[in-house]
Amino acid sequence: MRNTIDQALLDKIEALELSENNLAWRSAMRAAGYKVYADRERWTVKSWLETVGEDIQIRRAKLLACVLDNIEIKIHDFDEIVGRPTPGVIGCATAIDTCGDYIPDIWSDKGSISATMDAEADADAETMEILRTSAKLFRGSTFPEMTHKAWEALVGDWVKDAEAAKLKDPGIDAGITAQSTSIMNWGKILRVGLRGFINEAQAHIDRYIEQQGRDVNKIYFWQSAIIVLEAAIRHAHRYAELAEKMAAAETDTARKAKLEKIAAVCRYVPENPARSFHEALQSMQFCNLAKMMENPSQNNCHWGRGDQYLYQFFINDYEKGVALEEMASQLADLICRWSTQTMVSNATQKESHQINFGINNVMLCGLNKYNEDSSNELSYLFLHLVGKLQLSSPTVGLRWNSKLPDWIMRKAIRTNMETRGGIPLFENDEAIIPSYVRDGIPFDEAVEWGGLGCVYPCIPTRAEHYGAEGVAAINLAGLLHMALHNGVDINGKQTGIATGDPRTFTTFEMLYEAFLKQHKYLSHRVMWLGGIARDTQGQYYRTPLLSVLGIEASMELGQDLMIAHPDYSLYGMSDRAITDVADSLFAINELVYESGRYTMDELLNYLDSNFECEGGEAFRQICLNLPKYGNGIEEVDAFVKRISIDSAAIIRSYDNAPFPRYMISREGLSWHYFGGLGVGALPNGRKALEPLNDGSLSPMRGADTNGPTAVLASACAADFNSVCYAAVLNQKFSASILNSEESIDKLIAYTNTYMSEGGSHIQYNIVDSEQLKEAKVEPDKHDDLIVRIGGFSAYFVQLSPAIQDDVIYRSEQNF
Repeated sequence: MRNTIDQALLDKIEALELSENNLAWRSAMRAAGYKVYADRERWTVKSWLETVGEDIQIRRAKLLACVLDNIEIKIHDFDEIVGRPTPGVIGCATAIDTCGDYIPDIWSDKGSISATMDAEADADAETMEILRTSAKLFRGSTFPEMTHKAWEALVGDWVKDAEAAKLKDPGIDAGITAQSTSIMNWGKILRVGLRGFINEAQAHIDRYIEQQGRDVNKIYFWQSAIIVLEAAIRHAHRYAELAEKMAAAETDTARKAKLEKIAAVCRYVPENPARSFHEALQSMQFCNLAKMMENPSQNNCHWGRGDQYLYQFFINDYEKGVALEEMASQLADLICRWSTQTMVSNATQKESHQINFGINNVMLCGLNKYNEDSSNELSYLFLHLVGKLQLSSPTVGLRWNSKLPDWIMRKAIRTNMETRGGIPLFENDEAIIPSYVRDGIPFDEAVEWGGLGCVYPCIPTRAEHYGAEGVAAINLAGLLHMALHNGVDINGKQTGIATGDPRTFTTFEMLYEAFLKQHKYLSHRVMWLGGIARDTQGQYYRTPLLSVLGIEASMELGQDLMIAHPDYSLYGMSDRAITDVADSLFAINELVYESGRYTMDELLNYLDSNFECEGGEAFRQICLNLPKYGNGIEEVDAFVKRISIDSAAIIRSYDNAPFPRYMISREGLSWHYFGGLGVGALPNGRKALEPLNDGSLSPMRGADTNGPTAVLASACAADFNSVCYAAVLNQKFSASILNSEESIDKLIAYTNTYMSEGGSHIQYNIVDSEQLKEAKVEPDKHDDLIVRIGGFSAYFVQLSPAIQDDVIYRSEQNF
């Protein structure tokens, strides 16, 4: 890392426009419709039938090798970096061998598959037949199905009932495994190449045999690593051969030279250490592509700290005279590639995500191991290209710290104004790093944290299990619903425990205690069952490619990530809907216990009728007009803080030994839509099944009426930072007011103030409500409008109507 920033280079970056190839890709992407490709399933079936009786570790390795050796490949005219999961510009891959018979549409004859809640992906008859063949072969033996069998042996249908009531997520059939949504070991991959990993695995085999080791599973692991790494190298060579063939037939001199260069790069990486910026980017794409082909249901392509490990390649090439425009075009290509890789997801994810592309994350800037800010010219280039591309993905996070220079902060705000949809978001090093250290992670590891998906912080040296084993989020609003109904969920099932008829409660504390009892019962049961899944899944599934490229420890241990190791695993849970519960409990306390204006019986009758009984709407207006979180009101904010602390204490009290206790991070997604489907009417005035409050620290939409500084006052008073790693706060500003240097200065000051007061995360929608309303009526005229949902961004016109309304009716702040 150089000590000084080259201002002249920043000026050159500022003047860059997208290349012709980047623009051609963007046009092709926007013109392409969703299409399902079944080629991967064809080869998984072939391999699985050929390897019957072999060890599961070797069998999964051979399956991936068969896919990489045979799947159809294509180089498009606009490709700077090559390698795609399907031949299409936008192609949906499936993961039946991982998730089982999880796509209901393949058994219909409608000729399409539901890609999102509101979009269909074309699938012809041949595709459907391949998918059906795969479903028949793998049905009943995948790790999600075998996990459900283990759960049913212990708790019957309880898990299905809890998931149907949206009390927990994700469903196990999402196919999430340890590290599958996290960061790969990019620094080592680029430093030693896959041949270096292969040599390391072979050395372990030779040494273990020489020492007469007795655990043959270690040998199988190292052998599986060699199988998949050799296959990834051969896959790159297939692209080299294709490029050479295309070059030989090419008459255009410039195009021919470009194809010959592509061929040379693919011959060299990822097998060998990267020597240039181009080779580094291409190596990353091939490694990530192999990861995706191993498990397409989790096609997240997380960069981690991309501006750090790529910086030396970038600045060396620049100083050698490589054209800045060439490197920018290549980087834009990879950003584009990773932002539009789609999959066919399960039903739960469609509701909680709204989209079907991986929520890919790149973290920029932040402190380094010397406790210095690490912002550099490549950080600036990332922001510049993201602003020019104006895509809804990747999720770009800026690691804020008090040493962050003004030039990068100003560029980040300008990028927000260009993208409008919360890109980049801001996360606080000075809140997140101490949280890791508080939990026993050394500073040198903690300082390298990056983002998983939307917001969730993770570190590349430990296998992150967040979302794996069916454990990610619990719905506190659903728990409140059960506390108000003696443990009965929204579907009428006794999913909770009997905590008493609230009509008999004489004090608020009795109700609150019932809520905490429901919380402990459900969350501890979910974590217990997660442990059962952890012990079960490795018998039926392995991830040799992800394991060897995911975390350094796997190679030394000789152990697949599906066999968790206590020293190298991290676990997380998100306790969602705290602000909904706080506003609702404040209302109950005020209306029933403090003022005595209503009895609990009357309140429950209004709620159970969804405010549609006689006097229901008048009661709802009273509820809506009560003080709400987000307005700097001490009494309400105190409820948020109390629930935050008590909820965290319940989660942290679960004994996860010998593994670490669950850490807590409160993120976004579009979970508030998903979670709302499991909650009846609430005393905060929200109607049954409507979306909950977005994010985790955001106020109820339209209820934060005292201005943006009051929102920050409430968020700081809630003090989430004392118990969790990150908490999502969304704010919406009118685009019309952020059109001057003065307004940019104000938003920078607003962000700095919140972070310096201990806020861990903030993100901005910079868009006018009227424009959103127009886009809902005339979507074709606004197909590029990006908005921030909970923790990620999406094209507004691709969202469900309920989420569109949610964004429209959030308070539009101004300074």
